[in-house]
Amino acid sequence: MASIEPIKTVEVPCPQCGAEQAAPLWSGYEHEYEGISNEQFHFVRCERCTLVRLNPRPDISELSRIYPPEYYAYNYEPSEAGKPRSLTDRLKARIYTQRIEELVDRLDERGGPGPVRLLDVGCGDGRLLNWYRASAVGERLQTHGIELSESAAELARAAGHEVVVGRFELDTELEAAGFDLILALHVIEHVDDPSGFARRAAELLAPGGIFAIATPNCDSLDAHGFRGNWGGNHFPRHWTLYDETTLTTLADSVGLEVDQVAYQPNPIFWVWSFHSWLSRRFPGSRWPGRLFPPVKIFSPSLRSLALLGTFTILDRLICLFSGRTGSITIDLRRPL
Repeated sequence: MASIEPIKTVEVPCPQCGAEQAAPLWSGYEHEYEGISNEQFHFVRCERCTLVRLNPRPDISELSRIYPPEYYAYNYEPSEAGKPRSLTDRLKARIYTQRIEELVDRLDERGGPGPVRLLDVGCGDGRLLNWYRASAVGERLQTHGIELSESAAELARAAGHEVVVGRFELDTELEAAGFDLILALHVIEHVDDPSGFARRAAELLAPGGIFAIATPNCDSLDAHGFRGNWGGNHFPRHWTLYDETTLTTLADSVGLEVDQVAYQPNPIFWVWSFHSWLSRRFPGSRWPGRLFPPVKIFSPSLRSLALLGTFTILDRLICLFSGRTGSITIDLRRPL
């Protein structure tokens, strides 16, 4: 490998209980974006509360490096009027809009029909907000977002969403108790203070509101099988890995109630897992990236459609067998 300047890292205690004692879990490398890092990263499991964390992890000053301008969440293909163009995106949009419709229905059960103030944490360029607004419940949604990237936030604003820029757990602009529904879809694993992140969500939720989290599930068959090559590691951008037990502990710590737990297919993790596994075994080879493209998998193509469809079916079969997949969703509700 070419020489790359090491990433500045910091040693961190458990972000949930503060303990420093931890046991090694597994290790791996960045394999999705070239030129970021050649070094090995390590996940450890807290010996007190069992939460899994990256330690050491990149320093906050390295965020612009580990999330390069070409990072996939900042570069979705634009769509017209929030409508996805490719078949792959139409299938994804259907899954996301079904989810938002189900969440709004559950809010109605307690609060009654009315405007739903929705906040998407890590909204990127507003792609998901566009899909939500184009859904069957879109006319009822007041769409808001918070995003680290100013350029991505500008795209979301241009699409008509209210978006602030900054780190969610440090935000002071958003209105306390101002949101009925807060979405953090594969975000909490990226932040340095996930407990503060969840605490901020609890502060921003209106009574009866729902904080919907989606995050990698480190207690899945693919996680245990691939270990350091598991796609859910997303080295070095995922800093905390959860399972149902540690997510429930997190909810209790911030005064939220567990409303629902479910497991969802995540075909991207399978693509990343096989790319990492093959790249480690055939260093310097280009064909693993052609067979399992870690970034181009987000671009519409017949290959992407075939891979995502195949691994979605595989995940559904595994869920039938084990009851879990590599992606967990947990909905937390603020008591009335």
